[in-house]
Amino acid sequence: MNKNVTWKELKALDDIYHLKKSRASIQNHPYIKYLIYDKGILDLKPDNTKVIITTDEFEIFYEKEFKIAFNEAKRFLIKNDIAPTANKTFTIEEIKSLMLIAENKEELKNNPTTIEDFSNEFFDISKHLKNRKSVKDAVFKILDIERFSLDKKENQWRLVIDNKNPLAVIMCENKSFLKQPWIAKETQTKLWYVGGNNISIIDDIDESDLSKPIYYSCDWDLAGLQIFSRIKTKLKERNRTIYLLFPNAPHKRVSTYIPYHNSHWDLTKELSGLNLNFFSRNELLLIRSLIDKEEWIEEESFDIVKMIKGVL
Repeated sequence: MNKNVTWKELKALDDIYHLKKSRASIQNHPYIKYLIYDKGILDLKPDNTKVIITTDEFEIFYEKEFKIAFNEAKRFLIKNDIAPTANKTFTIEEIKSLMLIAENKEELKNNPTTIEDFSNEFFDISKHLKNRKSVKDAVFKILDIERFSLDKKENQWRLVIDNKNPLAVIMCENKSFLKQPWIAKETQTKLWYVGGNNISIIDDIDESDLSKPIYYSCDWDLAGLQIFSRIKTKLKERNRTIYLLFPNAPHKRVSTYIPYHNSHWDLTKELSGLNLNFFSRNELLLIRSLIDKEEWIEEESFDIVKMIKGVL
């Protein structure tokens, strides 16, 4: 099963199975091209190449690879009042995730979470739902919600989760962990949002916070580690050190070339231009491995409580 096949291609394949042809404009999809030109399972009508037609091998192929999945997906979409039309951009893997969500609807509705954490749990990437409106709308429809319970519009630039007696300060590149204030309580730490290139707020850290150990939680990609490096330089001027929180094992690694991720390693420079002296031996080993395989690790995939407890 090709994971990048969307409902448009699936519906066209089902039409070909039942009607022996389809006029759907899917010829340029890599998987459909593969079926036509490499496998010979589909063909183009000789007098009209805009029409895809069946071959002797297609029926057995479709029944083995797609029929059950398509029929189950179609029944599911109809049951949940989601029209199974050709303009839907769901992939079959996304529909499978929607099915799992529907199966656990009551449990999920009552479980406080953020869109990033929910997306990471069911779609493997924390920003998936934010960048796939059709899928996000389907999730909201299935769960009968307008937003996730912990998602609120934030109007303040300086975001901090306080603790009366913090053992350490944890700076986070993304907001997700700050939307779960019990993390600060459970780990007895203070959480700061220090994301993007906006690191000037750390100039306002008071001396009492600077007396505590300081750790940084970030995406392990070039952008995240560059931000860490700038923060490390800034704190060094105040005679303080910041340490990276090391990702939980097994590391949930993802290609840097997935959609909507724009931070890629610079393969022309040693360690992508990062300062080797800023990282420990284990950190360097992981960074080199990520660079070699052109992968990254998302901050939202961390078990942040376990990571913090491991260093305190």
